[in-house]
Amino acid sequence: MFIEVIGSCGSKNAECRLVCMKLGNRVLIDAGSAALIPDEELDLVDMVLLTHAHLDHILDLGFILDSMVSRRGRPLVVMGSEACLSIVKKHYMNGLLWPDFTRILIEGKPILEYRLLADEVWTLLPGDVECMAVPVNHPAGARGFLFRYNEKTVVYSGDTGPTDKLWRMANEQRDPIAAVIEVSFPNSKRSIAMASDHLCPSLASDELNKLGSHDIPVHVFHMKPWFAEEIMGELDLSGKPVSLLKPGSRIEFT
Repeated sequence: MFIEVIGSCGSKNAECRLVCMKLGNRVLIDAGSAALIPDEELDLVDMVLLTHAHLDHILDLGFILDSMVSRRGRPLVVMGSEACLSIVKKHYMNGLLWPDFTRILIEGKPILEYRLLADEVWTLLPGDVECMAVPVNHPAGARGFLFRYNEKTVVYSGDTGPTDKLWRMANEQRDPIAAVIEVSFPNSKRSIAMASDHLCPSLASDELNKLGSHDIPVHVFHMKPWFAEEIMGELDLSGKPVSLLKPGSRIEFT
């Protein structure tokens, strides 16, 4: 099992892709840049797991469904919190802004199936990886995740400001092997990070301290591209080894 990055940026320009990651071959974490996945890989995907319903995390959901209609015989499951799914249904896949793909049938079944992801329980996903959703401090039904495979756990913050429960529940797991944490703004914009429920390096360091004694690799994503150089100069996160996620980056559950 692995996490492989398709896109990892907190906004979009000519060089930066919005957040989308493969969890194994059959699950996507968010869909910001999912349309950039080659068709032969996209055909293997059974589920899109949404952290929340902000546009940079759901943008390409409509485009991959559009491409699947002509070549797919099974539904794509979109899974997330109740608030997240409600926003997607009402404001995106509503028959106005974009088609309501639950009304488009392939072999008698809708091409799109929504499925609620329960909080704070383990849910088995395609590919035999388990997921626990934990509410975090960010709008649009935001959740962080714990991913578990072969007794190895990865902590995935999603978009969040300072939060507690995710790290507390991570500490209850045996030997987490990695943390994936958002860092959207530099320290000079700490007030903007706080106001928008995001993190800067100093806030991220405070969050990682909540992991206690776990000395694990830290993978950073969701940087605003115009602050990238400033943020990278500040990424000393509680002395833990840090890497910046970019397209092609891969985290193995080993």
